Amino acid sequence: MSGSAPAGPARLAAFALLTCSLRPARADNASQEYYTALINVTVQEPGRDAPLTFRIDRGRYGLDSPKAEVRGQVLAPLPIHGVADHLGCDPQTRFFVPPNIKQWIALLQRGNCTFKEKISRAAFHNAVAVVIYNNKSKEEPVTMTHPGTGDIIAVMITELRGKDILRYLEKNISVQMTIAVGTRMPPKNFSRGSLVFVSIAFIALMIISSAWLIFCFIQKIRYINARDRNQRRLGDAAKKAISKLTTRTVKRGDKETDPDFGHCAVCIESYKQNDVVRILPCAIVISLQLIKINGKKKCLCLLTNLTLLIIFLPGEFHGQRSLKGYSPLSPKESDTTEQTLGLFK
Repeated sequence: MSGSAPAGPARLAAFALLTCSLRPARADNASQEYYTALINVTVQEPGRDAPLTFRIDRGRYGLDSPKAEVRGQVLAPLPIHGVADHLGCDPQTRFFVPPNIKQWIALLQRGNCTFKEKISRAAFHNAVAVVIYNNKSKEEPVTMTHPGTGDIIAVMITELRGKDILRYLEKNISVQMTIAVGTRMPPKNFSRGSLVFVSIAFIALMIISSAWLIFCFIQKIRYINARDRNQRRLGDAAKKAISKLTTRTVKRGDKETDPDFGHCAVCIESYKQNDVVRILPCAIVISLQLIKINGKKKCLCLLTNLTLLIIFLPGEFHGQRSLKGYSPLSPKESDTTEQTLGLFK
């Protein structure tokens, strides 16, 4: 019931949290470093004096791609048997390169084959770079892996930007692109899966700790209530026992008034005429003003615990006596007191 009680389950949950947090990260895109690509696109629309330009900041270089700057005209694959080919996975994929174009960049869509196949096919047709746009609108570009593709530059962009460029190409509008190296992004220390495990372990730790604290709080309340009920029961029994003690008034000529008789065993004062006293079962006369433990050895009977209760019962005795230092009885004292109170029933 002490403050260290929740240490067991809390320590276990903390160990699970630490174990999950130390799990090795998977070798996925979240744990690899990558370079961002800054892409400037220039569109020369017919009938317009100034070209339309826009910038793509969310591009990402492939893991096996040279991190270098490149410039060229953007081209999309030619249709195959009248069907548009945006993927570049078919062996019959072709690009129409105008004679006056020295450097050109292939625009392909992600999916249906590996990144290596797409890049290698574009490189076979002498492309200087390949821009692959995502096939899901809500996904960010990933770090592509394409070992063995040589010196061709590979960059991924979002689906939205890729389709914007593709619409101009489908209208036979010239699109120029410049790709520059952006920022080097360091690898993350943990993967998404590890983050999920750590989150679950933390939530489990909070639930276990909260449940244990609630349990300890309830047990503490039950203990306090049981102790209060026991004290009230003993107090009622003590009052009943006190009411059965014989009392009498000291009169002139009684032996208690004799100077040689002695003093009250508790308050160490001489008895006076008209004092009201109680006579205990062990034949000791105690002043009614104060009842306390009798220090004499012959009176250390079962009434010791009874008198502990009697002296601290509020409103029963003379108000001039100090009641400081009261503390609840121990379980053994309570048992002895119950036996003592039984003598008066």
